[in-house]
Amino acid sequence: MRSPYTLESPPPDEPPNGVLVPSLWRVQARWWKRHTPALEQRGARRPVCGHCRQAWPCHSWACWDGQLGEAVAMPAPAAENLTDPTGQLREPSPIHARAVDPAVDMHAQKSAA
Repeated sequence: MRSPYTLESPPPDEPPNGVLVPSLWRVQARWWKRHTPALEQRGARRPVCGHCRQAWPCHSWACWDGQLGEAVAMPAPAAENLTDPTGQLREPSPIHARAVDPAVDMHAQKSAA
């Protein structure tokens, strides 16, 4: 899933409200920005990635962009799922934040083949 971010409007360093794993957002946004064309390349007919020097958009940028797109598209879970036994707000693990129904995921893979 594509993110809503562009070279002119990159993702913020701090995660938007509703992002399930803020620490993961910071890493994804940093790498998204690293894999953009250098400033002098942005107007070029065929820009290259400023980090890996592949034709842009490079594979890495596309991966980071997709992950940011998923992060902003995911609905926020109920508040009671984000509290520990003491009532303190906690950050969910990336595994729980990205959990999918395996039966649905397998079906999607089979139909794509």
